[in-house]
Amino acid sequence: MSEAITPAALETLFTGARTHNGWLDIPVSDETLREIYDLMKWGPTSANCSPARIVFVRSPEGKEKLRPALSSGNLEKTLTAPVTAIVAWDSEFYERLPE
Repeated sequence: MSEAITPAALETLFTGARTHNGWLDIPVSDETLREIYDLMKWGPTSANCSPARIVFVRSPEGKEKLRPALSSGNLEKTLTAPVTAIVAWDSEFYERLPE
């Protein structure tokens, strides 16, 4: 990377970003989810091992299973969003590094 990130981009990423609390009732396409995943996977990781794991939940039944893990402040917006991303990491990712 030969150019510094602009102050406007830094502001967008770190000081201007806020939690989004409302959603449009529009489905999120598989293509969009793949683009999000593909962008996220380029983030730096130790030895390019990429231990992040993402599950995209769309169905009301799937979101209902999340209910016990959600705080009251996040419940409605999570259940009404067109898709919810569960972002986790594989704690034994190193077992697959030879692959």
